Amino acid sequence: MSSSMTNTASPTADMLSNQDSESVNQIKPSLVIIGNGMATGRLLDEIIKRTPNKYQITVIGKENFGSYNRIMLSAVLAGDATIDSIMQKPPAWYQEHNIAFLIGSEVTYIDKKIQVVGLASSAQINYDELIIATGSRTAKIPAKNQVLEGIFNFRNIADTQKIQAFAKQKGSSSKQAIVIGGGLLGLEAAYGLAISGVEVTLVHRNKWLLNRQLDNVSGNMLQSIMAQKNIKFALGHEVASFENIIESNVKIKSKSLSGVTLTNGEFISAQMAVIATGITPNKELAETANIDFNRAILVNDYMQTSDASISALGECCEHNHATFGLVDPIWGQCITLAERLCNNVQKPFQNAPVPTKLKVSGAQLFSAGDVEVSEGSQCFTLLDKKALIYRKIIIKKGKISGIVLFGDVSSGMAYFELMQQQITVNIMMPELLIGDEFVTSIDDEKKVSAA
Repeated sequence: MSSSMTNTASPTADMLSNQDSESVNQIKPSLVIIGNGMATGRLLDEIIKRTPNKYQITVIGKENFGSYNRIMLSAVLAGDATIDSIMQKPPAWYQEHNIAFLIGSEVTYIDKKIQVVGLASSAQINYDELIIATGSRTAKIPAKNQVLEGIFNFRNIADTQKIQAFAKQKGSSSKQAIVIGGGLLGLEAAYGLAISGVEVTLVHRNKWLLNRQLDNVSGNMLQSIMAQKNIKFALGHEVASFENIIESNVKIKSKSLSGVTLTNGEFISAQMAVIATGITPNKELAETANIDFNRAILVNDYMQTSDASISALGECCEHNHATFGLVDPIWGQCITLAERLCNNVQKPFQNAPVPTKLKVSGAQLFSAGDVEVSEGSQCFTLLDKKALIYRKIIIKKGKISGIVLFGDVSSGMAYFELMQQQITVNIMMPELLIGDEFVTSIDDEKKVSAA
């Protein structure tokens, strides 16, 4: 079945008739990809690397851009990067690779019986293989009164442009902003706004930043560094309500944000708020098409959904009760899917543990495994408050079960390798804490453990 489209005259639809000349002589199976984020960009690279001419590929992107590096949006917000500089696959790239790219298009339904996807424009596209890579959206928060002007999400280029435009309306120096969320996304938004001159207060429901990756010591160290960028913090509380005030000369309430009230009753003045509290997988297309889902779209070890001709990839999928936000496992999914589609090779996806390596506000962070001590474990720490260097290794049954590094992360991967290989390290402590280069017995210990 080849790709076809009906009931539309849009310029992007014309691209579907401009397939490479080989299709005139040989009808290729139609591969349709819904979503054009980083996962799709990587998958296209993997497909082109293997069998560039096997499929007639159509990519449907909701945004009005090609594939770009979302991780760099905070740099764009701060003014350290431009949209062009983070663009990985501009629209011309798709044409160069004979890929039909429907820019600014939204899929509204999937009909599994006749293998068709429908667009908001009323167009229909047939598929032989369909990939859902719709990503995720900002998670909702329970705060009241979220319809005010000045409240933004921070997930894509359009969000970033809206935040930048609003911050410049009256000059950044006169703006106060609330950033909600102390995870990586919230920290990036807070840093980007602060660098651009906005007065920022970061609200986080936990008592320290990056609480999933850091312990309280390293979290507090990160807070002290970010405070040097003139970022204030309200930790251990949530936003209960967004507020708007009654203008002094008008007897009606303004529709603009004036601040937030926290769950402890504290009011913080702000003209803008950025919600960056995590992500919710975009699984709605699967729900309406009766494709199995839970928190996200369910896939097997080969990225197939409950329908054999439909696969899912990236932040919108769920594999063995896990959902995904880091690039490393998603890149693994791309390889698994490309091997099956291109080479008919069944290479199962394995969600192997990966360390968290971050650079936030100039500070280097590394963590893996447990970040807090549990029953039956030992904790070894090294702390240099003046240099802001912190190392923490958690040992359980003689083996590393957790790593937290702040400031100096040079030994992080060496520690992670020891943890992954379950090497007995208790005889190496505390020298190992100073750095793996100070322990001459690591190789010998590996040999002993392998014997």
